[in-house]
Amino acid sequence: MKIINDDCMNGLDAMEAQSVDLLITDPPYSTPVITAFGRKKFKNLADLSIQEFYFTEMKKKLERVLKADAPVFFFCDDKFYPILFSAFYDWQNIGLIIWDKNKIGMGKPVRKRHELIFYANQTFRDFKPHGQFTHLPSVLNFKHDKDKIHGAQKPVELIKMLINGFTKDNDVVVDLFGGSGSTGIACDETNRNGICFELNNEISIASKERGEKRKEKDLTAGTLFETPN
Repeated sequence: MKIINDDCMNGLDAMEAQSVDLLITDPPYSTPVITAFGRKKFKNLADLSIQEFYFTEMKKKLERVLKADAPVFFFCDDKFYPILFSAFYDWQNIGLIIWDKNKIGMGKPVRKRHELIFYANQTFRDFKPHGQFTHLPSVLNFKHDKDKIHGAQKPVELIKMLINGFTKDNDVVVDLFGGSGSTGIACDETNRNGICFELNNEISIASKERGEKRKEKDLTAGTLFETPN
């Protein structure tokens, strides 16, 4: 995997047109700010307009670098999903996947055990059956990885499932918010060319180290996977 310590918006500008086969990413989630005037407090929904503008601009850049039928997957939650839906509304295909984490989270009175994955495509690319998956289900069951280095870390096996379903060997897969490196690691283990942007230098270093540790573990176990240049 290739980890680039830079703002993803700058990174998209530097990429070749129609060079990306798949986007899988996990942007920071935002919720309305609680505004207070004296003792009165309320949520200011208008604050989310900043995020809507940001992702609308991102979509323009993605339309340049993605291949015509390249799908995008954004991890999100129920509050952030409307922002993505609004930004990508004019694309031909839009869908929603539920990731069941098999573990209950925090909260009152509702304690979530799931996250959402927003799907969109300018045209259409069908899911390629592999392993136990004959189709792309609307609910995916994957547990967290044990080598957790990031609070929002996503399972490598979940991302590998999407990569195997929508790309082939040596295709280019991009993650705009690289975080723990799960997308890059999944690319290494499926023989894809992974490009991950991560603005935080400490996190980008930690994700590289995580990838190297997984590679060493697999080599020790006798499982060799190729790391693209």
